[in-house]
Amino acid sequence: MKFEGIAASPGIGLGPVVRFEPEELVPGDVMLEGAQVGDEIARFHAALAASRRDLESIRNGIAAELGESEAQIYDAHLLMLDDPELRRDVEHGIRTARRSAGHLFRAYMSRIAAHLQSLEDEHLRERRADVLDVERRVLRHLLGGGPRRIERLERPSIVVAHDLPPSEVALLDRRNVVGFVTEVGSRTSHCAIVARGRGIPAVVSARGVLQSVKNGDLGAVDGFLGRFDVNPNETERLDFERRREWSEQEDRSLLELHDQPAVTLDGHAVELGLNLELPAEATGVVEAGADGVGLFRTEFFYLNRLELPTEEEQYRAYREVAERVAPRTVIFRTMDLGGDKVASYLGMTHETNPFLGWRGIRFALHHPDVFRAQLRALYRASAHGRARVMFPMVTSEAELLRALELCREARAELDRRGQAYDPRLPLGIMIETPGAVWMADVLARHADFFSIGTNDLTQYTLAMDRDNERLSHLYEPLEPSVLRSIGHSVGAAKRAGHWVGVCGEMAGDPRTAVLLVGLGVNELSMSSFDLPRVKSAIRRVRFDDARAMAAEALALSSADAVKALLRSRLDRVLSAGGAKGAR
Repeated sequence: MKFEGIAASPGIGLGPVVRFEPEELVPGDVMLEGAQVGDEIARFHAALAASRRDLESIRNGIAAELGESEAQIYDAHLLMLDDPELRRDVEHGIRTARRSAGHLFRAYMSRIAAHLQSLEDEHLRERRADVLDVERRVLRHLLGGGPRRIERLERPSIVVAHDLPPSEVALLDRRNVVGFVTEVGSRTSHCAIVARGRGIPAVVSARGVLQSVKNGDLGAVDGFLGRFDVNPNETERLDFERRREWSEQEDRSLLELHDQPAVTLDGHAVELGLNLELPAEATGVVEAGADGVGLFRTEFFYLNRLELPTEEEQYRAYREVAERVAPRTVIFRTMDLGGDKVASYLGMTHETNPFLGWRGIRFALHHPDVFRAQLRALYRASAHGRARVMFPMVTSEAELLRALELCREARAELDRRGQAYDPRLPLGIMIETPGAVWMADVLARHADFFSIGTNDLTQYTLAMDRDNERLSHLYEPLEPSVLRSIGHSVGAAKRAGHWVGVCGEMAGDPRTAVLLVGLGVNELSMSSFDLPRVKSAIRRVRFDDARAMAAEALALSSADAVKALLRSRLDRVLSAGGAKGAR
């Protein structure tokens, strides 16, 4: 039996299957007597306190093993436990409706989870798993069960589950859990992030796997290709063992590349950056051996709060990032709000089709005072490091010219105040829509650089929601229409003498990274987990060969043909594991 899923954490795992059964936590909806109200509130507080102790222990363990950057995942869980609205809601229900704490708490958390599930933004929707993780933890304490952990394994095994919350992944015994497979999840889920950080091969979104395997089956996890084989034959098993040995050797060799540049065999240099969304993550740039930050998302300032962030508040955060990254470059993306990223205090509402709605630069230009405040903060931060700023979702010259006009107004205000900034701060745009692609030559007259967001560019070019499970097998960034859009945009940038980067998922796959380099891209930005293998891939190829391969790819008429080309040109060079990638 073979299952296809999403390659969530690279590596090869081989061993007997251990099932992690779904957990049913359904608290009774009982009516309390008056004398029981005080005790029920105390019981609720005790469950929150016990859950906090659990999570602090997990957080401290991950901080010691992986560092503060990865441990911050669990800070969000702790904040949920301290949410004053949660406590007020549950306590009010206990006092007035005389309902049990478990029933009220579960209802509250379910509302939050349902709201997150309805969002289009993948990063926000994935936070639903964190909400459910906290919910299960508190309910276990309310129901008297205490923390639940995967049983201690006596030999190296593969864990198969419907879902694994990040707190469970943090507690996996790395010596005896050599891989795991889940029926749900995505590459950007915290479960996947922790797995990559701990070096546990993982495949997620393998539909129906739990009902098809039993304890003791031989499982083979391919975290490079997103595949899970059950009871492989002898030839397949030997191939997995060979690739596992190669992968482990490759992991050791990747450590030696930390301080090495991403330079091809014939001397062509490529910049490698990280995609970040919180100031504290900036410490990971040096840890990953990156050249800088290729995408810093600034939406964190506007979401999950009741009022606008001040200019000063933003300035301090952007300055912190610029100083931590210096002398490397950080590219700040201005607010990409709208549609599914809703800040109610700005009068925003959920839209029927948010990805085609009031978002990105459209939203920013409709709130010039809010936008100018962010621009002033970004300009001020530019005095403390090497920064660039780019605008999201630009589709026309008029939008770009208006954004640049607001930048001039922001600079004029700083001049009046006598506040320092970099007067040569580069201003660029993201190429994410067919409109931007086919106006790239015009936009290049005004922008200082391009950054191609291949995730959105793919879905807009193919008219296909990248988060729609029914279309997941059709969502393909190697479709010729997408590749030609990238090639056209790079060409327009080069003719204008501009630098061009890529910050979508394509940049983090070793094979497609080499293809992008061949198309003429100067910089690739990705997660810290993908960077070492992409660097290794670039250092194994010749730029001339990559350019020839890219030219041939642009002439092909199907994604399958492009994939076959990449396999034929790169598999031998990148070898059978490690840098081989997820395609």
